[in-house]
Amino acid sequence: MIQQDAEQSQGWLKKYWGRYQQRKIEEMAIRKATENVVEIADPHIRGVRRYWKALRAPVSGATEYCASLLEAIPGPVHLSRDNYHDDPRVKAVFASSDALEDFLRISPELMELRKQGVAGTVMALMTMSLEEKTIYGYQKDGDVVMRDAAQRAVNFYDHRLVAPSFDIDSTRQGVIRRGLEVMATMAMEKIETLQGKKAELQQKREYLRATLKILGGKTHMMEVFAAPEPGKWEEYRKAEKILAEVDAELGKIRDTIGQPEQSLAYLDGVLKNPKDVLVVGQQTMRLNWMNVRVEKTPDAEGNDITLAEFAVPEVIQRSALFVSFSGSAIQPAG
Repeated sequence: MIQQDAEQSQGWLKKYWGRYQQRKIEEMAIRKATENVVEIADPHIRGVRRYWKALRAPVSGATEYCASLLEAIPGPVHLSRDNYHDDPRVKAVFASSDALEDFLRISPELMELRKQGVAGTVMALMTMSLEEKTIYGYQKDGDVVMRDAAQRAVNFYDHRLVAPSFDIDSTRQGVIRRGLEVMATMAMEKIETLQGKKAELQQKREYLRATLKILGGKTHMMEVFAAPEPGKWEEYRKAEKILAEVDAELGKIRDTIGQPEQSLAYLDGVLKNPKDVLVVGQQTMRLNWMNVRVEKTPDAEGNDITLAEFAVPEVIQRSALFVSFSGSAIQPAG
């Protein structure tokens, strides 16, 4: 009985220690992610007392959001010359098997792996831009064959690899990290835009003050030696009015930027609203062997292609899927 109690106690302690270690690992990951987004958005945020505690929940929530987006990304799809004609997705996103091999050999994202002479399987997220253009060709509609029918041809270009690694879990974590970096960059751009506007207004204010000083001096001298010129006084009053407007605008912008606490607030706002910064959906199309869309012609032969679509609203859209490929494929030819 005593031995059984001791074994149960040891089992409980082991479970407790395991949970403690897991929480510690998670906390360290959140802290590391926090430091990363702060460094990108505005390092001055570190001047705020306990900034990391204020950002803990927003960073954790944004991390969970990025993780949820991964479910919309298909793959991994194996990239190889042999698989080019076997997997319709590979053929759809590369113009030829040569283009696929060239991409892997010269991709700058694989530079470090290339130096290591990797021989295993590499995983990554591949993103690319999509363009559609109208072409004219033959199209069958039932028993009728039409000439010069307008069709939509699809082309993928500007392929990039994100977070290449040796296992899919590491790649997924790398993609999550990139998502947080996108959000931090959005906050940085907002902060820098306001800081730039503030600096611009300060320069404008100094210029107007100097202008008023010069105009005031000239007007005073003219009053001493001759009758005052109405035009000069009008110019002086106009400059005074503009200066007052600049001072008012500068006063407003001072309330929004310039202090670490204000930068922290902008980063906090972005992280708490990740859907406003990064969206991932799915794009599905039916393509024939020439990469022409055939959704509207049910009798046409084609393959259904499903990709993910990353979007930063009003900034960029990229198609994406997880891919795998042999390490030997990334070595330069020769």
